[in-house]
Amino acid sequence: MSFEVLVEDTAANRHFLIIGHRGAAGEKFENSLSGFKHALSLDIDAIELDIRAHKGELWVIHDHELSRLTAVKGLFDDLENPGDTLLNNGEPIPRLRDILDLYWGKMPVNIEIKSLNTAKLLLELLSQYPALPDAPDLPWIIISSFDHRQILELRQLGCEWALAPVSYGIPMQPLEMIKTLQPYSWHIDNEYLDKNLVRQIQDQGVRVMMYTVNDADQAAHLKKSGLDGIFTDFPSILRLID
Repeated sequence: MSFEVLVEDTAANRHFLIIGHRGAAGEKFENSLSGFKHALSLDIDAIELDIRAHKGELWVIHDHELSRLTAVKGLFDDLENPGDTLLNNGEPIPRLRDILDLYWGKMPVNIEIKSLNTAKLLLELLSQYPALPDAPDLPWIIISSFDHRQILELRQLGCEWALAPVSYGIPMQPLEMIKTLQPYSWHIDNEYLDKNLVRQIQDQGVRVMMYTVNDADQAAHLKKSGLDGIFTDFPSILRLID
C-alpha cells in the first residue's frame, strides 16, 4: 500500500492514537473480559469493542453467527441468554455494562454498534454513568458503526458522545455525510486508504483513523504521514512505534 505524506510538518506535533481492536485481539481472546483487563494495563489511548442488543441488554460480541467465537452453532439473536454462552477461551460473553464499569474514567472506549435498533438502548445505558472531565487526547466514549443510519439517529436524539461512521471502501459524498452526522472521527479500512480522502475529511476538522493495522512499519509510516490513529490487534507492540 502506498500512502504519501499528508502533513509531515505537523504530524510530529500530533498525538498518534493507538486503539486496541476488540480489546487486544491478537494478544488475548477478542472482546473478552480477560482481554479488556489486559488492554487496560497497557499504555494505550483507548480500546474498541463491538456490541449487539438482545432482549434489552447490550452484549460485547462481534459476530452474529456464533461458530467462530463459541462452541455453539447458530445465531446470536437465537440465544436464550447470551451470558450462558461461553467464548472459546472459556469465559462468558460479557455485557457492555460490565466493561464500562471496568473502564469508566480510566481509559476511553470506542463502542461499535453491530446490531439493528441499538442506538436508544445504548444511550439509555450510558446515561446511567456519571459525567467525566474531558480526556486529554480522546473522548471517553466514541460510538461508531458501519450502519450510518444509527449514527444519524444518535445525532438526531441529541447524543452528546462523540460519533464516528465506519467505512469499508471509499465512501460516497463524505462532505455531505460530515455535514449531516457531525462526527468526531471517521474510521476507514486498511485496504482503501486514499490520501485525498483523508485530507478532505481532516480539512473538515474530523479525525481519520484506520483499522486494522498490525504491522509496525506500516503504523510508523502512517503516523509520519499525518493519519490520526489506528486500531490494532497488537497494541502492546504498536504502542512502541516511533
